[in-house]
Amino acid sequence: MPFAPPAASSRREAALIAALATFAALRVALFAAAFPFFANVDEQKHVDMVLKYARGFLPEPGRAGYEPQMGQLVGMYASPEYLAEPGEIAPPPAWRRPPAAMVGVIERSEHFLAARDNKEAEQPPAYYAVAGAWLRLGRALGLEGARLLYFVRGLGVLVAGALVWVAHRLVRDLYRDAELMRFGVPLLAAVFPQDTLFYVTPDVFSPLLGGLCFALSLRLARRPESGAAVYAAAGIALAAALLTKWSNAALGVVAAAASLYALTHASRPLGVRRFAAKLAWQWGLALVPVALWCGRSLRLYGDPTGSALKVARLGWGRKPFAAWFDHPIFTASGVWEFATGLIPTFWRGELAWHRTDLALPAIDALYTGSTLLLLLLALAGLRGREPARFLAEGLALLAVAVATATLAVLSLAFVFDATTNPTASHPYFVQGRLISGVLLPFLLVYVRGIEVAAARLPARAARSAGWLGIAALALAVSISEVVLAGPVFSSGYNAFHLP
Repeated sequence: MPFAPPAASSRREAALIAALATFAALRVALFAAAFPFFANVDEQKHVDMVLKYARGFLPEPGRAGYEPQMGQLVGMYASPEYLAEPGEIAPPPAWRRPPAAMVGVIERSEHFLAARDNKEAEQPPAYYAVAGAWLRLGRALGLEGARLLYFVRGLGVLVAGALVWVAHRLVRDLYRDAELMRFGVPLLAAVFPQDTLFYVTPDVFSPLLGGLCFALSLRLARRPESGAAVYAAAGIALAAALLTKWSNAALGVVAAAASLYALTHASRPLGVRRFAAKLAWQWGLALVPVALWCGRSLRLYGDPTGSALKVARLGWGRKPFAAWFDHPIFTASGVWEFATGLIPTFWRGELAWHRTDLALPAIDALYTGSTLLLLLLALAGLRGREPARFLAEGLALLAVAVATATLAVLSLAFVFDATTNPTASHPYFVQGRLISGVLLPFLLVYVRGIEVAAARLPARAARSAGWLGIAALALAVSISEVVLAGPVFSSGYNAFHLP
């Protein structure tokens, strides 16, 4: 009898991936419940947008004000602990105060929001539309108040589990004989500490949509004979990613590169007309929805992305192109400042507690150092690589490079001052969540870098060293996440303390 029948091995692999997906979902559920509303990364704005879309909202001039119920939600459930001074003791939640005091808190919140516009009101609709439908489902199930808000956060739980499955599908066949790649990428996807999955934000969809877009683009580049349904799925995934976050544009570059590769390698065997029809189908589904949305924004706001009003509300100024090259990013110290700001937030996110980023300097240094080293090793490892893996890893490195360049270009394009974010003294877009759409491509080349590093050891030690590196990283990430969030779990404002 064979030692490891293929069917038995496949079942064990499926069970392992299911266990990792379950762990990822439970982990996100736990942290999403621990963090009270409203997180410091504009969560109140995104919740307002979800409420808008739940009632059938579409952006139009003059409709950017907050929803009436937001005043009550903020007054009742907003924790001051995100922005309180270090060591400051928070007052009890509104629902534990005397009725008169609770009414006063709500009235102040209503007055504060009534005088303001939501700067996200003109932004792409995909996440808000889905989250709005999800909120309506929660209402149908009888949820309301804070429990309904936590239900909306539950979308991150679904994304976390699905992300592990997509990561496995991405590497399963391509790395059948490379255990470290086949299981290391899903493992790191399960423990990756990006905190956008913990709160309400469009960024929660980017890792999953980006992973789907990358995996489907890669499949079409390798197997252009795939059916029309695969081409359709690739087009829809790209459209959804772009209509979730414009900063996912790097995925469009990768999809275009994959199409170009297939065009130059496969059009003759398939037939030029047949292959052109498939590409037209894919790119029509990708670009037509985006073009329709951009056309609508252009007609209503004179701006195809709907970002001009957001930029104005944020207090940024447009910089003439000739002045772009005066930016400090064109110096060695500026590049280092940009990299050391971007890489840690790409890994861990931007949540703060008592005005202090939830970060450990040693772990941030680990994120930065390992990322720079392992991506360089993955790049060096492309030399002599077999074609299928060269294509996958090359496209993944392209995705990471274009996404990083996107934030660098945005850093050049605007004028900031001391009151904005970014600031004049730190004029860099280093919000890693904005490019979390390239998370799975990043993990692919990150683990490949570990494989390249381990391969330099004697053959017997290489496998153990690779797994030791991944296990040590996963353990360090998980422990630091628990340590940093420790004070959050005791907050009287979170889901564990609701009445």
